[in-house]
Amino acid sequence: MASVISDSNNNKILHYVYDPLCGWCYGIVPLIDVVSNEFTKAIKLHGGGLFTPARVVTGGQSWKEHVTPIDERISQLSGQLFSQQYRDNLANTQMTLNSLLPISAIMAADNMENQGIRLLKALQKAYYLDGLNISDKKVILFIAQKLNFDIELFSSLFTQISEQQVTQHLQQTQQLMNQVNGRGFPTLFIEDNQTYQLVPTEKYLGDVPRWRQFLQKAL
Repeated sequence: MASVISDSNNNKILHYVYDPLCGWCYGIVPLIDVVSNEFTKAIKLHGGGLFTPARVVTGGQSWKEHVTPIDERISQLSGQLFSQQYRDNLANTQMTLNSLLPISAIMAADNMENQGIRLLKALQKAYYLDGLNISDKKVILFIAQKLNFDIELFSSLFTQISEQQVTQHLQQTQQLMNQVNGRGFPTLFIEDNQTYQLVPTEKYLGDVPRWRQFLQKAL
């Protein structure tokens, strides 16, 4: 992915290890919005790979019963909404979750003037509010069109990213996680002159003003 230069003089970078199908990553969308709107060049995305071909999850009643209390907790802490359509789809045995395709799309969008963060948010909205399956390439292309992407360019970049490249990207993300002692998704950490500081995101869930104050001091 393209390197990102911070708006600040000391070139600090906020690294964000995410997964498009992670509910807690959806929970911090209001926090990430502050970064992408006010510190536009200070964020760098790293796809995590919650669901891979080796760890594919198919919807069903047991999956719904597992996920629902977690989503309720996320909503309680963050204020983020989970639609009824999304909740109903959790029991859909025809829906297979695989993070590789949406992460590939975000990697492609990041090569279009760093549009990855916009696509990530749109994919999260499509999944958690519109109840769409974002592991489906047609759905991803539909969302890219809604964002007014140059669809020919995006499709070309998207197609060029091989499964091997995505797998390598996930491996690099895991190495970063090990380096900073990150655990799970989301993991945020600030890089400053090759030193790393983990960001305790849970402290700021549902408190955007306090998060903004933190960023103004930290970035």
